[in-house]
Amino acid sequence: MNDSPPFDNMKKILYIALCLPLLLVSCSHDIVSSDYRDLQEEGWAMTDTVQLSVLVPDSTQAYDLTLILRHTDTYNYQNLWLFVSSSDSLCPILRDTVQACLADDRGRWLGTRAGRYFSGFVTMEKETTFPQAGSYTFLIVHGMRDSIIQGIADIGLELRKHDYGKE
Repeated sequence: MNDSPPFDNMKKILYIALCLPLLLVSCSHDIVSSDYRDLQEEGWAMTDTVQLSVLVPDSTQAYDLTLILRHTDTYNYQNLWLFVSSSDSLCPILRDTVQACLADDRGRWLGTRAGRYFSGFVTMEKETTFPQAGSYTFLIVHGMRDSIIQGIADIGLELRKHDYGKE
């Protein structure tokens, strides 16, 4: 039996209702720009290039560029190889090969789970600067042996202000 008066319970609910939005906003305040693409449910073909863009507002600021992946348990491998390139000659990343580890050695999925989806991330660039403010476009193709891979639901890029206190 709950001995708390109804007024105390209402104060607790009000407190949670007021603090929750602050917590959610504080968790994502360092994201400057992001772009996401859903992938076809039939699979991601090796010939399908995903194009993602981020907007860099300040060329004097250091940023972290993070690749976000969401997949289901129908994905057949523990990692995902990606080829990332930029056609922009001013971009610090002209071409890179990225390995995303999606499962551990025992086959347990890494990252967070929401329903049937697992989410994870790979920091591609840490504490990088861009020579000028503006939009930077990245082209991503998978580098797996199968020409079509199943189970990758979507892919995204997030540009965050580099936090020197988290190192």
